Amino acid sequence: MYAYKAARERVEALEEDLTTAKKDKDTAQTALLEHLEGLRSTATGKYEGLWVQIETPRLYASATQEVLPAVLAWLKDHGHTSAVKETVHPSTLSQIIGELLREGTPLPEGVTYFLQPRVRLYGGTT
Repeated sequence: MYAYKAARERVEALEEDLTTAKKDKDTAQTALLEHLEGLRSTATGKYEGLWVQIETPRLYASATQEVLPAVLAWLKDHGHTSAVKETVHPSTLSQIIGELLREGTPLPEGVTYFLQPRVRLYGGTT
C-alpha cells in the first residue's frame, strides 16, 4: 500500500514540475521571440552563439457551437467533406455506457467497454 502511495505522490510531484517547466519554456520562448523582433530578425541565423530558426506561426482555428452547423455546411460545399466527422468524446461515451450498465439497458451494437481497477488511499504515513 505504501509503495503505491509513494509512487502516486512522486507522479504528482513530477506532474507539477512538468507543468512549471512548460510554463517556463513558454515564457522563455515569448522572450526570445520578442528579442528577435527587436533585432528585426526574419530568418534562421546565429544569435548569441546559438542557431535559431524562426518558424511560420502555427494557426489554431475554432468555431462556436452556434455557428458550427453553418461551418460544417460550408466545408462540405467547398470540397472538404472528408474533414467533417461526427464524434463523441470518449469520456462522454463512457459516462453514457456506465449509466446504461447501471440501468440494465442493452448497449448499442458495436460498443465495447472495460473496467480499469483503481484504488484510493486515505490517511496513514510512510
